[in-house]
Amino acid sequence: MKKLPKEIATTLDELMRLEFLTSNFSLLPNQPVHSVLSGKHASKLRGRGLDFSEVRKYVYGDDIRNIDWKVTARTKQTHTKVFNEEKERPCFVIVDQSSSMFFASEGKVKSVLAAQVAAISGFKVLKAGDRLGGLVFDDDSFKTIQPKRSRNNMMHLLESIVAKNQALVKRKRMQGKQDIINKVLFKAKNVITHDYVVVVISDFSNINEQGVKYLTSIAQHNDVIAVMVNDKMEQSLPSHDLPVSDGKFQVMIKNKEKVLSKFRDISWKHREETIEYFRKYGIPFMEFNTHETLVEQIKRIFGRR
Repeated sequence: MKKLPKEIATTLDELMRLEFLTSNFSLLPNQPVHSVLSGKHASKLRGRGLDFSEVRKYVYGDDIRNIDWKVTARTKQTHTKVFNEEKERPCFVIVDQSSSMFFASEGKVKSVLAAQVAAISGFKVLKAGDRLGGLVFDDDSFKTIQPKRSRNNMMHLLESIVAKNQALVKRKRMQGKQDIINKVLFKAKNVITHDYVVVVISDFSNINEQGVKYLTSIAQHNDVIAVMVNDKMEQSLPSHDLPVSDGKFQVMIKNKEKVLSKFRDISWKHREETIEYFRKYGIPFMEFNTHETLVEQIKRIFGRR
């Protein structure tokens, strides 16, 4: 079988090579900061590290950086803060590989970009020593990977992503189901318990307010991050004639301002409505695009070298 261009479909080897990108950023900041997600929102993420437990008298060997100077000044005896290690933060990655993701006007298709973002998220979790699980879906079905703390489970997740990613290329007709993402989020709501980091990677082209409510329900006891994968042509069609096909039929969109204007209105309206849903329900989000490299976008979004 002829190898497909890496911009059209990904492979397990290509996803495994992305592990080097995980050393210079964190999905979970140590403290709430502004502009951590796409430069527009304050982070709600709790982070991981140490939980404050109590203040007690200083004993030889305690870290002087933990001395509580206020209590020390009040009691005239040196006191130190005691911390307990925060419990683990398992991660659940939900990856969209449905028909709407098989599109790009430039660079790589959205489904490949989603697979790459899922891979670096998984490697980051694996490096932190936490459990990793996920749910990969296309137009017709989904695959659930139960959270485990093992590299083999990470491989299982990536293999599931690659299988659905390559299946997209073989589809003879792109006909996505309008409610698939809502069904997937409903399923996830019943699988995910609490204290998870939940990363949802999709173009959210078919999500509605009900789907966002499912995300909100998950977010009540977990940290949810929405990763929007976009292509610039979805916001603005070119002015020249454009052939459009669903895999079976093809039409030519002529240079008609009325058609272009209507498309812009519908596409832009949906994007703004989706973002407004996230803001309304307090779900942090970040945006990736198909035309920039993954490295460039990670630098910009996370502000790291």
